[in-house]
Amino acid sequence: MGPTGNTRIVQIHPTRKCNLSCRHCYSSSSPQASDTLEADVLKEALTDLAAEGYDWTSFSGGEPLVYDALPEVLEHAKTLRLQTTLVSNGMLLSNSRLDRIENNLDALVLSLDGKPESHNRMRNSPRAFEGMARNLEAIRKSGVKFGFLFTLTQHNLDELPWVVNFSLQAGASGLIIHPLENTGHAKARMKDSSPDSLESAHAWSLIEHYKTTLRGRLNLHLDLVHGKALELYPEQFFLGHQAGPLTGNLAHMLSVLVIEPDGEVVPLQYGFHRRFSLGNIKEQRITDMVENWRNHLGPELHELSSRLHATREREVNPGFINWYEEIGRFARQTSDSLHPLRRSTLKTSAAGAV
Repeated sequence: MGPTGNTRIVQIHPTRKCNLSCRHCYSSSSPQASDTLEADVLKEALTDLAAEGYDWTSFSGGEPLVYDALPEVLEHAKTLRLQTTLVSNGMLLSNSRLDRIENNLDALVLSLDGKPESHNRMRNSPRAFEGMARNLEAIRKSGVKFGFLFTLTQHNLDELPWVVNFSLQAGASGLIIHPLENTGHAKARMKDSSPDSLESAHAWSLIEHYKTTLRGRLNLHLDLVHGKALELYPEQFFLGHQAGPLTGNLAHMLSVLVIEPDGEVVPLQYGFHRRFSLGNIKEQRITDMVENWRNHLGPELHELSSRLHATREREVNPGFINWYEEIGRFARQTSDSLHPLRRSTLKTSAAGAV
């Protein structure tokens, strides 16, 4: 089971269409993007995912609020007793949209990338901060639990105190700090802006300080782990020898699953190498993908993770790492370096297993 521990979460990206074209967007979403999943296909997948043991769904994008079927899909998720989270830039959260989803929404996460000018620059829009901030009162009145998501770069840690203070004043329950990943738009628009090991260590120290001084008034979480954690809790990072097929339901074997806007189902994070794709929900039921993961792809991911960890063990100071990004990058490097015939064989083998 993966780094979410006892939480089994499926991240759903129903569309790549967005009202913004952010400089750091991992999915390269924009107003011109068109990838969108049909509601019936997504609802069928949710039914199967609940049966496979997943208990949380997180809807992201693109901007999920431009997905017309969102209220319908959220309602279906709640009938399955799934917890629901929505990740949004907040600009479209009008009273009418909130009215349609609030009864089926357990938590809301709003993007907040620093002070207004920094937020607008990152969001590639002069109205991004104002548009989000003006909807906070309606969100508070709705009673939906909400928090903020701050993208940490090599250059904006000095704005974190402002972000913490803004979160407190807004009445947020939590703040997630997520390091910039070199994918999507960020690969071209924010090259060399991901936080290095020193910046990550400073971020961890500052956040630990706030955890102590705020005494629970704001729940802070940094999406980094120290390299030592991989040694202490290997089972949470897909480490350890897998002599044969994995066992259990899919959520037990893979506690973070991602459904991308084109229907591909991948492990751990958006954009994970398609060599590890479980299948496509437009073509297969989730339940039909399980045996392929159990017998082939799952053990391969464990082997990949162990190889990556072996390379890190040689480092004198393991430091803080974004494990999802590390293993995703390693998957791309090793898969792209495979001989074309080997890649074709892997794909054929996986297809024949289901």
